[in-house]
Amino acid sequence: MPALVKEVILENFMSYKYARIPLAPGINVITGPNGSGKSSILLGIAVALGQTYTERGRRLSDLIRRGEEAARATVVVDNRPVDGRRPLPWFRSDEVFFTRYLRLDGQYWHEVNGRVVSKAEVRRYLSRIGLDPDNALIIMHQNMVEEFAFLTPQERLRLLEDAVGLAGYRERVASAKRMLEEGARELEGVKAALAKAEEGVRYWGEVYERYKRRRALEDRVARLRAELAWARVRDALAELREVEERAAKVEGEVREAGRILEELAARERTLREAISGLEGELASGALGVAEGLKKLRVAWEELLEVAASSRVKAFERRLLIAELEELRARQRKLAERVRALRAKAEQEGPEVSTTRSVEEVEAELRAAELELAAVGEVPPEVESAYTKLEESYRELLRRVEELEENRRRLAEELEKRVSLWREKVSAVVADVDREFSSMLARLGASGGVRLVEEGDVERAGLEILVGFGGSGPAPFNPYALSGGERTAAIMCFFLALQNHVKSPFRAVDEFDVHMDPRNRDAILSMVFELASRNSGVQYVVITPGPLTRLPEGSNVLIVQKVKGRSLVSLAHARTRIPTPSGGAP
Repeated sequence: MPALVKEVILENFMSYKYARIPLAPGINVITGPNGSGKSSILLGIAVALGQTYTERGRRLSDLIRRGEEAARATVVVDNRPVDGRRPLPWFRSDEVFFTRYLRLDGQYWHEVNGRVVSKAEVRRYLSRIGLDPDNALIIMHQNMVEEFAFLTPQERLRLLEDAVGLAGYRERVASAKRMLEEGARELEGVKAALAKAEEGVRYWGEVYERYKRRRALEDRVARLRAELAWARVRDALAELREVEERAAKVEGEVREAGRILEELAARERTLREAISGLEGELASGALGVAEGLKKLRVAWEELLEVAASSRVKAFERRLLIAELEELRARQRKLAERVRALRAKAEQEGPEVSTTRSVEEVEAELRAAELELAAVGEVPPEVESAYTKLEESYRELLRRVEELEENRRRLAEELEKRVSLWREKVSAVVADVDREFSSMLARLGASGGVRLVEEGDVERAGLEILVGFGGSGPAPFNPYALSGGERTAAIMCFFLALQNHVKSPFRAVDEFDVHMDPRNRDAILSMVFELASRNSGVQYVVITPGPLTRLPEGSNVLIVQKVKGRSLVSLAHARTRIPTPSGGAP
């Protein structure tokens, strides 16, 4: 089977300047000294996949390498076809890059193959390959063991349900309980409504006649308001058309005056040319003085008459133009007024054709409004209340019987769902109990897990029993155990629970904190056995301790910090691997 995660790429992420960390199918062991940057690899995977846990109680900008403005964490998923089908069919490439960008200014975003996507879209892709980054038992950070130690039994049970996919059964119980509670509240409300219905019949009967009168008046007022609004539109339109007609007439008169002025100007030029010719003939002697003066007098008299007519016509044209401009301005104002009146009228209702004057409609409207005010306010629900109240009263009686029957059926359904939840959870707890007891025995300890208060889903919890050093099993108490015993017991529980978790990828970070070498080797063997039993599942195990008896074919990565930068090197699996501080194998 191909690896789910082929590679992790960290850029300016925590102590990493730039690193490409290859992961192989099966078991991947990441080792190195404390503080070398091992956990940062798992944290980078979690951030790239959008795990909620990594974003709770911390600023993602704190993960940016000191002195840098931005960081990037990328998980490369193997998308080569398996049995002819790609794991992520949306992408045609053999690799899919899930990237998370982090900036110091607090901007964070996801990219898939270079395209910005939402966190919800990332979750959709991951669910396709069966990977839920928020499942506490899929990506286990190093502080999860300590956090689990102080969970209440109820919180432990919820963690179990979430991890193995049983949360839906609890939700179905909660849903049935909510419906039962809502039904009970509805029943009480219906009974209260039934009591009020009798009182309401009397009350609404008194106001019903007043209601009908008010409705008739409201309709009349609405009609009159619409008629008034459209009458105003009508009058404004009539005035606008009148102005438009007058403007068109004046515009024609302006054009006619212009034409006449052009003719007078042409006549004036002709006369001036004639006068000039006569003057030339007189000067040259070609024309007698008496005859020439007579002709000149006639020409000048006509020229003066034409010039006077031209000035009069020009004055008339200026008056016409001024009038036209005034008419156009008035026309624009009237057009705007018509638009405003029409918009207001359309709010009142469809167009109303009326021959009445605005004053007539206004007078009738004022009278109707005064009559409406005299009627007073009437509750708007009076009509349905009065006409249907008696029927509603009988319906309420039937409704009470129906709700009581529904409550009985919901109680039965709730009990069925509780029984199914108890059955499913008990089966998982029984299996986890067997595995947990067996694992503790390998540590020379004893214990088990059991449901408590299972009769009440909300109060039900998971109790863990542990006994070390020959002591009998007792309820888990983090203060009564040493750090190593506490960690070993919780790891046994997690590993027992992981048998019920379905995921193609699992990771656990530094589970061996505070463990003695014997318990650490035993837990590590259990982890490897669990990985070997789950064929096709990719495991990442992070540990700072020495590695012994690694499964054949394990991918071993050694992390070291050199001059403030974390570096990753690949080592080959051997029967025994020395610690990183002793030199790379």
